[in-house]
Amino acid sequence: MEEKRVWWKSPMRVMQYNLQVADTGGMDPEKIARETEELACNVVVMNVGGIYAWYPSKVKYHHINEFLPKDRDLLADLIQEFHKRNIRFVARFDFSITDDTTYLQKPQWFARHKDKSPYFRGEKRMGNWSLFLNTCASSGYRNEEVAVPVLKEVLNNYDIDGIFLNAPMASACFCEKCQEKYKETYGVPMPDDEADFEPDWLSRCTKDNIGVMHRAIQETRSEVPLILYYIPFSWKIEGHGRIDRDSIYERYATAELICTESQDVLSRGVKGNIPGTSNTLLSMKAGQRDDQALPPFGIIHSCPGMDWRHVGLPVAEYLPWMCQVPASGGVLWHSVTGYPDTITDKRILKAIDQVDHWIAKSEQDMDGARSRAETVVLWDGREASIHWADGLVKNHISFDLMQDYCINQEHLNQYRLAIVPDGLLSQEAVQKAVCTFAKQGGRVIVENTDSSAALRMREFLGIGPQIRKGEYLKASYLRFEEAGASLKKNMDTDKIAFRGQVLYSDPADGSRTMATLVPPFAPMEVVGAPPERASMPVSHTDIPLILKHAAGEGEVMYLPFSLSALLKEFQLADHYQLIGNMADDMLKRRELEVCAPTSVQVTMYEKEGKYLVHLVNETGERPLRDTVPVGPVHVSVQLPEGRKISAVRAVIEEQKISWKEEAGRAEIDLDRLEVWEMLAIEF
Repeated sequence: MEEKRVWWKSPMRVMQYNLQVADTGGMDPEKIARETEELACNVVVMNVGGIYAWYPSKVKYHHINEFLPKDRDLLADLIQEFHKRNIRFVARFDFSITDDTTYLQKPQWFARHKDKSPYFRGEKRMGNWSLFLNTCASSGYRNEEVAVPVLKEVLNNYDIDGIFLNAPMASACFCEKCQEKYKETYGVPMPDDEADFEPDWLSRCTKDNIGVMHRAIQETRSEVPLILYYIPFSWKIEGHGRIDRDSIYERYATAELICTESQDVLSRGVKGNIPGTSNTLLSMKAGQRDDQALPPFGIIHSCPGMDWRHVGLPVAEYLPWMCQVPASGGVLWHSVTGYPDTITDKRILKAIDQVDHWIAKSEQDMDGARSRAETVVLWDGREASIHWADGLVKNHISFDLMQDYCINQEHLNQYRLAIVPDGLLSQEAVQKAVCTFAKQGGRVIVENTDSSAALRMREFLGIGPQIRKGEYLKASYLRFEEAGASLKKNMDTDKIAFRGQVLYSDPADGSRTMATLVPPFAPMEVVGAPPERASMPVSHTDIPLILKHAAGEGEVMYLPFSLSALLKEFQLADHYQLIGNMADDMLKRRELEVCAPTSVQVTMYEKEGKYLVHLVNETGERPLRDTVPVGPVHVSVQLPEGRKISAVRAVIEEQKISWKEEAGRAEIDLDRLEVWEMLAIEF
C-alpha cells in the first residue's frame, strides 16, 4: 500500500502574519481565516510563544500577551477557523529574546558581550514597553527550563500542524558557560574577539540548542514538523553579533523543513547597497539539498525594510521578487506585518493574491519536478561564488549550486560544466572532485588567485611551475588571442577592460592561451591628461589571462585573475558576456538557449513526460517602479533522444506562444512576458 503523503510534502502557499500585541483585541478569527483563504494560502504561520505567549501559558517566565481577551482562548479559536478551511496552522516561537523582568530574576540565562554586559534589544523604543535582551543558546531559557515546557504545553493543548522557530541562531556569547563549552569543544580558551571564533562554533551552539527542542517535539507529537532558518551566507548584524553560514545538513539533522529569507531591503539605499536581483534565486538554490527531496521555503517580506515595515514594496519590484521563489524550485512564504484588517497598504494583499493564484496554476506541473541544469557552481556562500552565479543568471544559463562542505562526486558527474570560483581550489575535496570530474569527460572553469593552490594543481590548470602574484593593476586590458576567438562573440573588439591582480605563469605544453594581459598604459593619476599621450606602450604580452587545455576526457579553462571581482565592482556588459562565451565554448551548445534581455531570469526543471522552463522578468531600473513587458522571447530546448513534442503550454500568464520541433529541439516563441511565465513542454 502506498504510504500516505504528509501534508508538508504537498504543494504549499504560506502566509505569515507577524502579529502586533496592541492589535490583539481587534482579531476576528473567522474573518482572518476567510481572508487568508481568499488570498489562496493553504498554510498560515502565527505568533504563539516565546517573546509573547498568545495563549494562557502556565510556564513560569513565559511572558503572556497583556492584550489577550479574558473571555475566550484566541489561539484555539484561530486554529479552529483555519482548520475549517483546510488551512494548516504553524506555530511561531521565538526564544531568542525575552524581557527585563526575567533578566532581573534569571540573569544567568542571557547572552553576554566580552565585558559581560548583556545584548540589549530595543532600549530606545518609544512607548510603554518592557526592555528586551538576547538569551544565551546554552541557557535554561532556551532549553529545558522555558523553551521545552512551552513547546510541550502548546503541543499537548492545541491542534497545531507545525512549529517554526524564528531567530534561532546563537548570539556570540561570552558567558562562563559558553566559555567552558568552547574550551571543552576545541581544547583552547575562547578568543576575545568573536571574529576569531572557530568557523563552526555558532552553528554548533545553534544546533545543540535546537536539538533539545526538536527532541521535545518528537517525544510529544512526532507528526509535527519543525521548520528552521537556513543561512546560505555569512554576515554581521549590529546588535546581533556574528552570524555564520550554516551547513544545510546540520540544519536537517534537527528539523524536517528549512527556510531561507530573501528580504529586498530597499531602505539601505540605491548606492550599491540594495540586494542584487539574483538574491532570491541564489537563496533557493543554496537551500536545496543534493537529492532535491525537499524544496526550501523562501520567506519574502512585504516591506522595503523593517524601518518601513508598515508599507509595501513597490508592486513592480515585489511581484518578480516573489516569483523567483517558485521559479527556482522553492515554496513561497509571505511575511506581512499584522493581519488583513491592520494592513493599511492594500497593495501588499493584492500582490500576494496575484502571485498565489499564479503559483496555484503551476503547482501540479512543478510538484515533484527536479532541476534540469547542466551547469553547477561550487558554492561557499562568499562573494566570488555569488557573482559567478549572478553572471550565469544574466546569461540565461540554468545552474545548480553544490556546497563546498559536501562535494558529492556522483551528483557532480551528472553535470556537463562545473565552475570553481576564486578561493575554492585551495580545498582538498574540491581539488579531488574536479580532477575526477574532468578525467571522466566534464568541463571545468576555474577562477583562482591563490598561488599555493595553483602550484599544487598546476598540471590540472595547464601551467608551468613558475608562479608569482603581481601587484593590483589598473588602466589595463584583457586581450583576445586567436585561440580565444570564441570568447569575443557579440563583442566586436580585440580587448575588454581589466583590473586586478594576476597570477603570472607560463602555459604548459598542450595549453592554449585564449586571452592575454595588456599592462597599464599609465598610472591612474595621469590616464586622461593629456590625451595626446594615451598611446599604449605595450599593446601585447604573452602573459595568459585565460588558458584552456585537455584534462582526461574533459577540458579545463583557467583564469589566473578574479573575474568575479570585476563583476562585483563594475557590472560591465563585457564581463557578463565573457562568462556566457566561456560557458558556450565549453558546452559547445547549451541544452537550453534563451533570447531575451539579461534582466530575464531563466530556470529549467524536468518531470516525467515534460520539461518546465520558467522566465521571470525584472527589466527596469532598480527599485522597479513599473512592470516593463519584454518580447518576443525565443526559447530553444534540446529534446530527450527519441522523444517528440505533444504540446507546449504557457501556464502562468497564458500569453500567446508559437512553437515548432526542428533538428531535435523545441523552438518556442513567446509574444510577450510581463512578470512570470512557465512553459510546459510535453512529450
